[in-house]
Amino acid sequence: MRDIVTGAKSVQEARACYAKEFAGYRRKEPTPYMEGLRFQPGKDTGDPDARVLSDQDLEQAAREGERRQQATG
Repeated sequence: MRDIVTGAKSVQEARACYAKEFAGYRRKEPTPYMEGLRFQPGKDTGDPDARVLSDQDLEQAAREGERRQQATG
């Protein structure tokens, strides 16, 4: 994915590379792309979005789901 986003590979090149790596993995050959990340993750990259549902909202939804399941089950 990163190679496509950065322009290092076209979609077709990335698909061909993945197919080659996957087949190599199945053959027990060295597969650098399957062994780990090919880049260093950035710092402070957490999701900046605000939470929409509170813990209480989630707990209430779970209780409602349990009641619904009991009523139909």
